[in-house]
Amino acid sequence: MEDLNSGSLEESAYSWLEIDEKRCNKCGTCIDMCPMDVLRFGRRGYPFMRYRDDCWYCDACVFMCPRQAITMKDLPYLIR
Repeated sequence: MEDLNSGSLEESAYSWLEIDEKRCNKCGTCIDMCPMDVLRFGRRGYPFMRYRDDCWYCDACVFMCPRQAITMKDLPYLIR
């Protein structure tokens, strides 16, 4: 199984989020803006979703990212 602390959202099948590491500057805005506190910094300095089950899928991390580095994967049962 993939290490959940791998350091990249896109490397973890556990996450509903994808991150473009070429765009991400590791500023932590996504971590600070998450109302549910589900994001953490990984070993390589990139944020990852530590507590997926607590995520509200509010897209705060997506909208607040100054580099537009985060996208939410399509979830067939999630109505936006």
